[in-house]
Amino acid sequence: MKTFIILLVLIIGWDVAWYFAGVKPLFPWQLEKLRKGGKKAVSLIDVRTPREFNWFHIDGAANMPDLLFNADGVRGKSVDEPVIVICMTGHRSPMVAYQIKKRGYKQVYNLTWGMLGWKLWGMIIGER
Repeated sequence: MKTFIILLVLIIGWDVAWYFAGVKPLFPWQLEKLRKGGKKAVSLIDVRTPREFNWFHIDGAANMPDLLFNADGVRGKSVDEPVIVICMTGHRSPMVAYQIKKRGYKQVYNLTWGMLGWKLWGMIIGER
């Protein structure tokens, strides 16, 4: 039980630290609502490896694993367009989101809990 509590504190602490660094969290249900609303263009950037991406991904996501090392690859997107960065568990993507935000993008989000959260949320609501 003690290990579980420590792990939970570390996971929450990670997300809170990135929030204070300027990386906004986006929970799976918020992304679902945003995608279903369809009013704005949204860029989904998946920074997982190509193998991970091929296992499963969100339709319309661009697989850009190189952004983990060089976030300059985001060029060409509007700085006003929402950018959502995705990884497997939500622990790689905040670093990329932070770098993209530093390049002047105004609406940069990290998919909280990553693709695992996305899949679990889909299972809860019966869609994935």
